[in-house]
Amino acid sequence: MSRFSLLKKYLPLGEALNMYRRIKSNRYEGFRVSRLKYPFSMRSNAYDFATFEEVILRETYNVQMDFTPRYIIDGGGNIGLTAAYFATRFPEASIITLEPDRENFSLLQKNTSLYKNITAVNSGIWWRSADLVVKDTGKGNNGFVVEEVEKKISGSVPALSIEDIMLQQGWKHIDLLKLDVEGSEKEIFSSGYQNWLPKTRVLIVEVHDRMKKGCSRSLLNAVNSFNFSLEIAGENLVFRNEELPS
Repeated sequence: MSRFSLLKKYLPLGEALNMYRRIKSNRYEGFRVSRLKYPFSMRSNAYDFATFEEVILRETYNVQMDFTPRYIIDGGGNIGLTAAYFATRFPEASIITLEPDRENFSLLQKNTSLYKNITAVNSGIWWRSADLVVKDTGKGNNGFVVEEVEKKISGSVPALSIEDIMLQQGWKHIDLLKLDVEGSEKEIFSSGYQNWLPKTRVLIVEVHDRMKKGCSRSLLNAVNSFNFSLEIAGENLVFRNEELPS
């Protein structure tokens, strides 16, 4: 499907035409769509457009909830479109978005700066506080993975655990936790999850066994320790905590 056909399928015709004209003229800043409150920018690569298609056009994170979330963590923030989407849908929510890659994070900051309810953090998410190095897997800006290093080195980035984030924000629970962390879910759900997972209402995870073996096993072993229901939404697994009241 051509880009214009894709835009026209999911957006009002006027929005689709305007966006397509900007792309054709190589203007990748100041895009406006009704699904986001403020304008956004992309880079002229296929990976950013694929993220836009997934998050904004196909609304992969349009998960129905019987409550209005107040506390949201966006793990693997990429260029900020998911955080902006959540902020538009839930303007009263406090949103923490984390992205370890500095180039991605620079654009994330730009795309989220007008949203007063978004806090952007140049950090990875890990099972504990640590220092990480970002590795390029050759899959473009959507394919960075991280590895832990013993101490801070040139080019390393800090990592926070989900429990760290809750403590820093003073949150007693998490309403919505989205994780698209390119394989780090294996470590996140291997240790320390007992302190925050039962306090999480809705969990959305994309697993990356193709990048790191054992991701789905680690996730399912952790979730099965508690009373979560499961549904599949595209590439994401959506878990709902049956123990936390709405």
